[in-house]
Amino acid sequence: MSEILEIAKKILENHCLCDNCFGRQFANLGYGLSNAERGKTLKNILTFEAHNKILNEDKKGVEFLKKISVNGMFEPAKNTLKKLGYTLKIEERKCELCNGKLQELDLMVKEALKKIGDYEFNSFLVGAKIPEKIIEAEDSLRAKYGVKWGETIKSEFTREIGKILTRLTGKHVDYKKPDVVFTFDPFNNKVDFQVNPLFIGGRYRKLVTGIPQSKWVCRKCKGVGCDYCGGTGKMYPESVQEIIEAPILKLSFGEKTEFHASGREDIDAKVLGNGRPFIIEVKNPKKRNIDLKIVEEEINKSGKVEVLNLYFTDKENVRKIKSLEGAKKVYHVIVKVEDKTITDEDLKKIEEKFSDITIKQQTPRRVLHRRSDKVRTKHVYRVETKKISPEKFELKIECQGGLYIKELVDGDGGRTKPNIAETLQKKLKCLELTVLDINV
Repeated sequence: MSEILEIAKKILENHCLCDNCFGRQFANLGYGLSNAERGKTLKNILTFEAHNKILNEDKKGVEFLKKISVNGMFEPAKNTLKKLGYTLKIEERKCELCNGKLQELDLMVKEALKKIGDYEFNSFLVGAKIPEKIIEAEDSLRAKYGVKWGETIKSEFTREIGKILTRLTGKHVDYKKPDVVFTFDPFNNKVDFQVNPLFIGGRYRKLVTGIPQSKWVCRKCKGVGCDYCGGTGKMYPESVQEIIEAPILKLSFGEKTEFHASGREDIDAKVLGNGRPFIIEVKNPKKRNIDLKIVEEEINKSGKVEVLNLYFTDKENVRKIKSLEGAKKVYHVIVKVEDKTITDEDLKKIEEKFSDITIKQQTPRRVLHRRSDKVRTKHVYRVETKKISPEKFELKIECQGGLYIKELVDGDGGRTKPNIAETLQKKLKCLELTVLDINV
């Protein structure tokens, strides 16, 4: 008898194992077989061996056939004994490793699908909680009999449940980016599920000033609602995020969103041109296959925010979007000279001084409440100027992302160096700021 059959025989002589748990001890032998098929195959071969011994008048054959019938819970062995005229009273037994749970997987999966109810998903991943005592019992069995071909009981549970889920739903397993993660606790008859966020990307234009990029919680009440915020819990009644999220939450039945963008503009700045790249993350969505064309149309009706080229994406691209904060940007600025007038010589000086120059900016005073106080180095590639009136002029600034434009203009009390106000020796104020282009 081969090493494999000898080990299989010893295991069944001493342990009550179902087809799955018996076959799992030999999981790495052969391909295209389930563990249940491996277990049945080995039990059949051992039944043949025992039957052959009986035919050769070896009494050990009867005893082993009884072991296969009882410990293997194997009908062909029972039928063989009966055919040979042996009676055997067998009390109903359960597998000492899985306790029969591997034969109840269809029922478990159907219960899980009832629980997930109306949630829509295209992909899934399965996890399983296995009691430590069962893992230790299987490890002990393998050490005792020198089993070297097995896999873990957890692997079998998750794989076989995954097969059933695919068969019943038509959905596929995704090990990296599943829509839903099921966690089965078969030994306590429990199942939980986690719905992963839905990610939608695109670009937005902010057509008006006066609205922040994301929800701005009231600094007084922290979102509870107070007299300062008029009971809204917010500093501003709406934001780019809220305008974009409204139709998405309505169609996806999501709970809330997080907004990710490649940088942010000031409340009093517009974003035009090709728009700012963003990804909106929808928490706990019930529907995932929503029509992005409808979403786009609904958002663009607002007259305040427009979105372009919406697409489904994933968490990995959130990191990429955020890494683009330093990408090259183009701004249009209207500046007022508050104490003097602007001359053609001034404009020429700006263009010469602020082309291909490095700027050192200490965190602006206006954002110190939310940003760490440190010096940042940014680059200005080119500046174009145009006179509007004796007191006003416009700038087109091409620079590295993250540069504070207002402070480049007014100097922020010397915290930005060099700056345009200091260069001209004039007091300047930024009247309008528009993001024209974000190169990514």
